[in-house]
Amino acid sequence: MSFPSVFASLGRALCCCVCLSLPPITHATSLEAYLGYPLGEWHVRHDQVNGFLEKLAAENPRVSLETTGYSHERRRQLTAVITSPTNQARLDEILADRAMVKQGKAQPLLVIWLAYSIHGDEASGAHAALALAEQLAHSQESWITELLDSSVVLITPSQNPDGLDRFANWSNSYRGIAVPVADENHKEHNQNWPAGRYNHFLADLNRDWLFLRHPESRGRVALLHKWQPQYVGDFHEMGHNQSYFFQPGVPERTHPLTEKRNQQLTDKLANFYRQALDAKQQAYFSRQGFDDFFYGKGSTYPDINGAIGVLFEQASARGQVQDSQYGGISLAKAIDNQLTTSLAALKGAFQLRQELIGFQTDFYAGKGKPGKQGRLISTQGDRQRLLLLADLLSQHGVVYRYLAQDVKEGKQIFSSSDSLFIPTEQSQSVLVEALFERRTRFEDPTFYDVSGWDLGSAFNLVIVENFRPGANEISPDAPVFQQQAPAEDTVALLVDWQQSGAAPLLAQLHRDGIAVRASVKPFTPVASDRPFAAGTLMISTAQKQMTQETLLPYLTNLAGQFEVNLVPVSSFASATGIDLGSGDFVPLKPVKALLVSGRGTDATEVGEIWHYLDIEIKQGVTLVDSDRLARVNLERYTHLLLADGNYDHLDDALARKLSEFVEQGGVIVAQKRALTWLNKRTLLRNTVLEEGFYKQQFATTGLGYDEKDALRARQAIGGAILNWQLDPAHPLAFGIPSATVPVMKNEVLGLSDTGEPFVIAARYPQNPLVSGYLSGEYQRAFGLSNALLAEPKGRGVVVGATDNLLFRNIWLGTEKIYANALYLLPAAMSR
Repeated sequence: MSFPSVFASLGRALCCCVCLSLPPITHATSLEAYLGYPLGEWHVRHDQVNGFLEKLAAENPRVSLETTGYSHERRRQLTAVITSPTNQARLDEILADRAMVKQGKAQPLLVIWLAYSIHGDEASGAHAALALAEQLAHSQESWITELLDSSVVLITPSQNPDGLDRFANWSNSYRGIAVPVADENHKEHNQNWPAGRYNHFLADLNRDWLFLRHPESRGRVALLHKWQPQYVGDFHEMGHNQSYFFQPGVPERTHPLTEKRNQQLTDKLANFYRQALDAKQQAYFSRQGFDDFFYGKGSTYPDINGAIGVLFEQASARGQVQDSQYGGISLAKAIDNQLTTSLAALKGAFQLRQELIGFQTDFYAGKGKPGKQGRLISTQGDRQRLLLLADLLSQHGVVYRYLAQDVKEGKQIFSSSDSLFIPTEQSQSVLVEALFERRTRFEDPTFYDVSGWDLGSAFNLVIVENFRPGANEISPDAPVFQQQAPAEDTVALLVDWQQSGAAPLLAQLHRDGIAVRASVKPFTPVASDRPFAAGTLMISTAQKQMTQETLLPYLTNLAGQFEVNLVPVSSFASATGIDLGSGDFVPLKPVKALLVSGRGTDATEVGEIWHYLDIEIKQGVTLVDSDRLARVNLERYTHLLLADGNYDHLDDALARKLSEFVEQGGVIVAQKRALTWLNKRTLLRNTVLEEGFYKQQFATTGLGYDEKDALRARQAIGGAILNWQLDPAHPLAFGIPSATVPVMKNEVLGLSDTGEPFVIAARYPQNPLVSGYLSGEYQRAFGLSNALLAEPKGRGVVVGATDNLLFRNIWLGTEKIYANALYLLPAAMSR
């Protein structure tokens, strides 16, 4: 029988393999009755997921619900809390006990958290979660009643509500009704850009467990720290031509901070999945393909928080049915496999509960009381970045203190307004080490994701290790924002551009029609001993839109809203440097940006730019798909933004249109592979050096076939942190307090040097590697090469960056470069 006819039969009874694995359910509202069809016949939407959980909780004393907030699109995230009625009646007591876990106090209750479909188009998990919740709520099997008497099971069916709905609507729209179509070319199996994997801002939420830049992630991590589970199951899907994967992953690619005992328990638990899948004659594999390294994923973040995290990967039908090398895959079969391993996980965790509880207890033993020595950290004058760091640490349960007074350490003054202290010894000491670790040596240089991610680089922090504060030098209280009130004789107000709140403040001022200028040279106002760097904003009190009487209260209120310090001055004269009336204070124009999306563009990087403009600096941005760009009137826009991607489908006519846009004063801001297209179309004069050029640096003569994978690993840049050496006088470097700034590099790409003066804004230093893996060949090749440029073209400019300035929206240290390209560079270069 051919694949299509096999799947046609499956399509007429899609739920049978799921239903056969469940015991009979006799209650008022079964899952099938609630949906109105057998589970798996259609892809469930998030509202159906929530609706069934609410129905289940209303009808069954074993079930209650936990809300962990809302997605960007305001979909509520629910987790089913399933345990015995007796335990349900004492959940407050149980949670009080769980709060003692980090103090190393043994808690006999087992908590298991099974979480599904963090990638919205990996939907079999969400379906299996509903079937599992129904079974646990109603089954009278002895092992389930025993499990629920001594355990709490948390089930989160949908960790990415926005992506799940995007995918469900796509798949349901294109499925065959009478005859499911298994052909991999069918539209049902090939989603349009950006696909359902991502959330609203096109972020991969399974890379956000450490960075917490999205509300879905913040809710998940809060749930983990509230319940402190000993076991976390993370259910995914992979390519349809594979079988089934569960951890352990590749042993040599486990992060060194993960205890060996963790991996030993992971392998013991795997015996339960092996047995369950063998009984169904379902092929599987482990110890290959996937690692346990980056702690920002759902299967590894638990490992650094006293739990055992386990990744499950099911072959995906990406619809109802699809041909595959394993005889075809259906949604129904995928659901059944996910349900099978979910039940096996519960059985394994229950049988090994004493070992799991013992591991968690030992993990936190002796770590409860914060020590007196640790990291002293400064955000270099940026209070907002300090508060963002503190908020991130709080969400991870990390203990920290603010400086209560200025402290001198070596030649550095650490201000109480921008510094904090993190004790090395504390309950989250291993997590703290993971957050700030810089590692450049690895047993196996193969990485499923990034090889470095330290917050010191991401936030561009100054850090002193092994600092011991005095008794009165630290405080639990955040520095209070204090605004200097402007006097009646104020002629202008100055804004230090280094502050994170300065860009959103500027965007709001432009929306309100307030004229703003920026300095392109440093200065010190008269009667002031405070110097101001290039990039400082100046708001004159003489405005067309407002009188001084209304302007000053308005500005004071706005500065408080963005927590930006306004410095009033009573004279346009300067003690040193340019006067405030100088032509070197250039007028800034409002930004009207167009972000290219759709075909060819990297969805996550488009999403990062979108998130930065919309959420972080409150700057509106127009998204236009690349296929529509030729029909758009570019005269309406000041900036055209290009994320990483393949733009080869765009033709010469569009290139001429973009060239004219720049010639007439427009700005193109492009990163990574977008530079390649610009260079090929003569929009960028500097030659882009691509992967083929750099791979010539590797000697391959005499390599055996068994060395092929090792060479491929050395030639990959999964994600390593490199330094950029900035030209501090260049407008793209305004507002950055240090001469070097770390960036995340995950693309084999560089820039040649034409020798044209005043174009290059940043280079890699001779020894660029900060953290992560970068082969010696690449380190030598990138050393002293160009990384950031601004090429004038007519009245406009093309900005090109070899790396992602906004990596996962956590790379706050280089966000200012993007803000400069939007606001300050065009004005500075038009002088």
